[in-house]
Amino acid sequence: MKKDFKILLVYPNKPLQGIAPSNMALLSAFLKNDGFDVKLFDTTIYVNKEKLTDDKLREKLGQVKKSNFDDYIKPKTSDIYEDFIELVNTYKPNLIGLSVIDGTIKFALSFIEKIKHLNIPVITGGVGTTFNYAKILSSNLVDYVCIGEGEKALVELSNKLYNNEPTNNIQNIYTLDANKNIIKNSLRAPIDLESLLIPDFDIYEDWRFCRPFIGNVMRMIQIDTDRGCPFNCTYCAAPGLLKIYKEEKHNYFRIKSTDKLFEEIKFLVKKYNINFLWISSETFMARSEEKFKIFAERYKKEIGLPFFAASRLDTFTPEKTRLLAEMGCKAVSLGVEHGSESIRNNLLNKNIKNDAIINTIKLLAQYPNIVPTINNMIGIPDETRETIFETIDLNREIVAILNNNQTLTSFIFVPFYGTKLREVCIEKGYITDDEDLPASFFEESVLNMPSISKKELKNIEKVMILYILLPKSYWPDIKVAETDNKMFEKLMQLIKK
Repeated sequence: MKKDFKILLVYPNKPLQGIAPSNMALLSAFLKNDGFDVKLFDTTIYVNKEKLTDDKLREKLGQVKKSNFDDYIKPKTSDIYEDFIELVNTYKPNLIGLSVIDGTIKFALSFIEKIKHLNIPVITGGVGTTFNYAKILSSNLVDYVCIGEGEKALVELSNKLYNNEPTNNIQNIYTLDANKNIIKNSLRAPIDLESLLIPDFDIYEDWRFCRPFIGNVMRMIQIDTDRGCPFNCTYCAAPGLLKIYKEEKHNYFRIKSTDKLFEEIKFLVKKYNINFLWISSETFMARSEEKFKIFAERYKKEIGLPFFAASRLDTFTPEKTRLLAEMGCKAVSLGVEHGSESIRNNLLNKNIKNDAIINTIKLLAQYPNIVPTINNMIGIPDETRETIFETIDLNREIVAILNNNQTLTSFIFVPFYGTKLREVCIEKGYITDDEDLPASFFEESVLNMPSISKKELKNIEKVMILYILLPKSYWPDIKVAETDNKMFEKLMQLIKK
C-alpha cells in the first residue's frame, strides 16, 4: 500500500566518479517495497568545467587509456545547490537520507545547511557515518545517524516518522536527546543476504550505467557477492566493521549464495541492458578450488558476460586463474600496495610476500585477455623517497612479466576513520584526531611527516607511471618532470605512443 511519505536520498559524490553504487539502489528497493515514495539526488552527474574529473586526471597521468566516455554522458552544468533546493521545494520530502564516506561528510552537510530552515528530518549512513557519527551529530544539521547496515533501520525509521511514533529506540540508529547527549542503540543482526531485494537502479539516470574501461565504454552494473572482508589490513575500514559487529556477537562477513547471486544478475542484466559486470568483492577468489570451479561452470552457462573483479594476490592458483579466464574476466584488481615486503606485511598487515606477488603475476601473464590492475599507495606513515622507489622497482618487475599488459594506479594514502593506520598517524602526530579527509586519492596528503613533504609526494605521484614504464636512462629527466610540466608532457608523449 502506498504511503503518503516521501524520502529523498542524496548521494554526495565527486563529478562522474565511479559506477552507480548498489547501496543507494538497495535502500530505494527496501523503502519502495514498504510503500514509500523515493527520489535520488545524485551529485555525480554535475560537472565543474574548471576541474578535471578523476577519470580525466588518470588519463593525464597515464594510468588509464583515453576513451570516448564523453559521447555517452549527459552531465549537468547548472548550479548544484540551486537544483537541490528546487528539488526539495517541489518534491517536499518527509525525510532526507545521505550516504557518506569520510571525504564527503563536509560536502554532504553543505546541502543540508541550505535547507535547514525547513526542519526536514535528516539521517546519514555509510561507512563514513559509522566511524564519524559524533562529528556528524555535533553539526546540528543531522537528526539521526545509522551505524552499520541501513536497509532495515531506514525502513523502521521511516515508518515511525510516518506513524508519529518515538524514534529514539531503533537498532543501528543513534540520535540526540534533549540535552544533546548521544542515544546509542544496539546493532541488529546483519541482514541475511538471501533476503536482500534486487537493487532498484531506476533511481539513477540511464547514462550512469556507462563507464570507461580500458579505452572502451561499457554498460556496467555493480554486483555484490558478499559483505565484509575476513582480512585485517590496517589501511582499510573493513576490520573496523567486523569489530563493531563482533562486539555485539554478530558475524559481519557473509557470502551470497550462487543461486541468489545469479537470480539478481539475470534480472538486472535484462532490465538495464547491461553488457559488463563489476563484481564487487574484496576477495572474489577466496574460495576453495572446488567451490570456485562450480561457480565458474555455472557462470559460463548462465551468465556469460565479461566482467571486472578484485581479489587478494594470494588467492590465485593455476586452476582458479584458468577458470577465471574461461569465465570471461577482462580485468582483475590487485592490491600490491607497497614494494617493500617488510612495510606491506608489518605496517599494512597485508601478509603477502613478494614471491607470492610475482607468482600470481606470472600466472596472469599466461592469460593476456585478463588485464591486471596493479594498485599502489604512496605516502604511508614514515614513507621516504627511497621506500617509494621500492614500490616503483616492484612494479617495473611486474610490468616486465606482463609485457606491459596492465593498468597501473598510484594513490596517495588516506588515513580513513576506523582504521588501525589512522591510529598510528595520530600517535605519531602526523594528523589530528578531527582531520578532514579529501574525497579523492589525487588530492594532497593530509599527513605532516618529517620523512617526506606533501609537495614531494604530490610531485612523485604525478610521474609515478613514468618511473615505472620508461627505461631507467630516462630517470634524470623524470626527476626534472616532477616539478617541470613541460618535461612531464614531453615524457608522457612517449607513454601514449
